[in-house]
Amino acid sequence: MTATSTELGDARLLVEARLGREPQDLLEAAVVLEAWAGMPAQAALAAASATMPAALAAAQPSVGRLPRGGERDGVLADGAAFLLTVVAIACWAAPLTTSVGLQAVERALVLALPLTLALQRALGSRFLDRPQGIAQLARHRLLLLAGAVAVVALPALALGTGGLLAGLLTVTWTGGTVLIRRRWPAVYVLIILLATAAMLSGAPALEVVAAAAAATLLAAAVALRPSPAVARRSLGAGEPVAVAGAIGVGLGVMLVLDRTVSWTDGAVPALALIPSTLAALLAGHHLRHLELAIPKALSGVAVDGTGTRRLGRCPTRVLLGALGRLLALSAALSAPLLWLSPWLGGSARGAGVLTGFALVALASMLVGLLESLGRGRWALVAVVCGAAAEAAVWLGDVDPFPGAGLVVGGLVVALLVLPVVVARLRRPATTLATSLWIP
Repeated sequence: MTATSTELGDARLLVEARLGREPQDLLEAAVVLEAWAGMPAQAALAAASATMPAALAAAQPSVGRLPRGGERDGVLADGAAFLLTVVAIACWAAPLTTSVGLQAVERALVLALPLTLALQRALGSRFLDRPQGIAQLARHRLLLLAGAVAVVALPALALGTGGLLAGLLTVTWTGGTVLIRRRWPAVYVLIILLATAAMLSGAPALEVVAAAAAATLLAAAVALRPSPAVARRSLGAGEPVAVAGAIGVGLGVMLVLDRTVSWTDGAVPALALIPSTLAALLAGHHLRHLELAIPKALSGVAVDGTGTRRLGRCPTRVLLGALGRLLALSAALSAPLLWLSPWLGGSARGAGVLTGFALVALASMLVGLLESLGRGRWALVAVVCGAAAEAAVWLGDVDPFPGAGLVVGGLVVALLVLPVVVARLRRPATTLATSLWIP
């Protein structure tokens, strides 16, 4: 068969015979005619074009299989581990203050909280929140060890005992995050409980914290087993990791910037963090339903976009469910602390501190969701604005009630982030196209 003898009908029959089906598009038909009929490229394109239907076919609804939901096991174990470790670490304040002094402990906590949140969010963006991220992280155990040494040594050289304590606390808390993500929460809880028992029995507090940091680091090294079969594609990109770390610093600064909250006042406000953080943990777990809600919203929808006005309802309902859970659980879990406030100290006597922590937890959850939707830069801007608003309350000496700075900062971040999150979820097709990954 030659190019001059090939009729249009013959061309279509040849294409269908070679493919075993109708051609999907003009280019596919042209390639078949050029390869099997010997047509020059231009003639093959012309013949293929003539064989295509004159009218476009009607858009067909999507019939692809929906992805299965991700693993949801372990949230209760993670929450229980967090609760036990926070209560235990709250008991460290008094022995540490007696051992190294009030100012050293204050400097340590002011540095350790932002640094820990920055490292946790950066590790999550780079490794922990990604498929096979733990196995990827295991390939960098030596780098993690060097980083832990730097986290302890540099603050110690700059700030003395307070810097040393800050580094040790950062290593302990960050290593605990790795152990919990590795599904080793019991190991982390055991380390913290043993350290707490040693402190309460009169052991030197700083040395006990150093031993807890070393034990946590060793346990994390054992937990991270390298796997040579793991692909490298699951690593996070450099810019999002840097943005995640900067957001962690901003959120940590918001926690320590409110001067009405004393982090060395016994078990308060460490205990005051429990309601909002546990509520945020459960609400964030509910957000994982977005992994199914967004593809499900698009299932059965024609590719031309017909009837897409209500597609965002299901993802938006998931978001509203998470917000409701966080606020309701924060209020319910805060009630016992308010009842016990006469015995817990001045920082917990008002609802302002608990409300502030709840709003900061809400802001943190929304910021994390916005990051996963591909708007990390705007999330960072919102956190910077929240920290600036809280700093203005501090510098202006405007503290109408304890926790006012936390309330203002958390509200600013939430109000800046929430409309953007809702707008993204109301357009699930665009959201899905950004390769959504809910951490």
